[in-house]
Amino acid sequence: MEDSKRKKIIKKVATIFIVVLLLLTFFSNTIMNYSLPEVATEPVTSGTVSNKVRGQGVVETNSENEVTVSGTRKIKEVKVAVGDEVKAGDVLFTFEDGENSELDEAEKNLENLELSYAKSLLKLGPDYTEDNIGIKDAKKDLQDAIDAQEKAAKNDKALKAAKKDLDKTKSDIEAAQTKVNELQSKADAFAEIGDYDTISSQLAEDEKALKRLKEDLAIAKENGEDTLQLDRDIEDKQASIDKDKKLLESLKSSKSVNDELKTAKANLETLTKTQETQETKVTELSAAGTLDDAKTAVKEKKKTLETLVRALDKRKEEDALNAKSEAMDNEAAVKEIDDQKEKVNQLKKSDDLKEVKASEDGIISEIVVKEGDTATPEAPLARIQLKDSGYIVKVNITKAQSKLIRVGDEATIENIWDDSVSATVKNIRVDTENPNQNMIVTFEVKGDVQVGQTLAFAVGEKNNRYDAVVPNNAVKEDSKGKFVLVLKVKGTPLGNRYTVKRADIEVQASDDTSSGVTGGVYEYDDVITNSSKPLENGMQVRLVQ
Repeated sequence: MEDSKRKKIIKKVATIFIVVLLLLTFFSNTIMNYSLPEVATEPVTSGTVSNKVRGQGVVETNSENEVTVSGTRKIKEVKVAVGDEVKAGDVLFTFEDGENSELDEAEKNLENLELSYAKSLLKLGPDYTEDNIGIKDAKKDLQDAIDAQEKAAKNDKALKAAKKDLDKTKSDIEAAQTKVNELQSKADAFAEIGDYDTISSQLAEDEKALKRLKEDLAIAKENGEDTLQLDRDIEDKQASIDKDKKLLESLKSSKSVNDELKTAKANLETLTKTQETQETKVTELSAAGTLDDAKTAVKEKKKTLETLVRALDKRKEEDALNAKSEAMDNEAAVKEIDDQKEKVNQLKKSDDLKEVKASEDGIISEIVVKEGDTATPEAPLARIQLKDSGYIVKVNITKAQSKLIRVGDEATIENIWDDSVSATVKNIRVDTENPNQNMIVTFEVKGDVQVGQTLAFAVGEKNNRYDAVVPNNAVKEDSKGKFVLVLKVKGTPLGNRYTVKRADIEVQASDDTSSGVTGGVYEYDDVITNSSKPLENGMQVRLVQ
């Protein structure tokens, strides 16, 4: 029984706890939602926007005149103030008495110019004597080289012929030596046989002895004596005589061989002397230099001559150009001297200038100096906007907007209701201070306006269609550029949660209510047009009830 009661009590406590938890969760979300910034949104649509470019600027005259002074002078009194309207001839500034430093400087410059011109006329003309001497010597050297080449050609021909003769003589000497050797061998062989005269004498004695033996044989036969020994002696003597006759017959050829040997030796000696003479000639001709060397020398001398001639021609061309340049410089110097003389004369005429006057009607737009300052020719004293030159207004626009207008377009002046005042686009140029982003449009204004008056312009009426059109009050701008805040929705168990997301954009065109844009925003996105508090990227918000 007690356990059952205990369970019921625990169940009731748990139920109460859950209910309280749910109530606390609900009320905490509700409290937090009421603390969030409240925003209003409009959807992004596609549609057309009138390409009307708007801007404003200050009226100024179409041209400006700088007030300057010749020479260096000290300001005594400033007679006008900024905004004063002046007429031509009105005195603007007065000067204290003093020297005109500009006149002194101008006279010194004139003297220096005249001195420089006089010096330029004293320059000597170009002298080509050394160049011509060098070319003349080079021509002689070339001719000598050509003569040497011709001589070398003849020498080369003679050398070839001498070498050919020497080779033939050497060949003849070899043949003659061979013949001498052969004859010497024969002569030596004959010398071993014996002497011709000795053998001839012995033959004569043997023939006499044979005759005596035959006589003795005849007597012996008559006397009946034994003739056997005499017959043998006669046979032996006859054999000796026959032998000597054969030897003498052989020795007759030996004499012819000796004569031939003597002649062959004489011929060999002559050929040897001829060889010595020919070798001397070849040596002398070889020492005279080769034809190839002579040809190389001709090429080098010819190249040297051509180089000298080209250098002289180039120098003459450069001197001719320099002469023309100097003539032009002299002509310019004469003109500069004349101009400087004119400047000096003008400065002398204005040397007693005590004041500066306005040259045309206009309005003083700026005064650069004050009393006691020193005026110089390089710096203006004041600036005058010329009254009769018309009026202009300069307006800064973006590069995208500049594409929507062109020179000659008529503009509407939105803060003047006088139909006599009109404006036209005069020119469109790049803004030098921000060339990547901005352009400057100059409007030419006609009618009753005042310098310094602010005018608001609208120009361009053509309608274009854009994929993303947003209300003008949704477009924001900071240092990073233009942007819109897009509302992002995320579902949760307790309902939708809304956050803000920044989307950078570029405005292509705008009319009175909407702008056609490109960038991080698309059709059907919801952009924030109003907020109860300042918003930041990623911040949670709630919608207007």
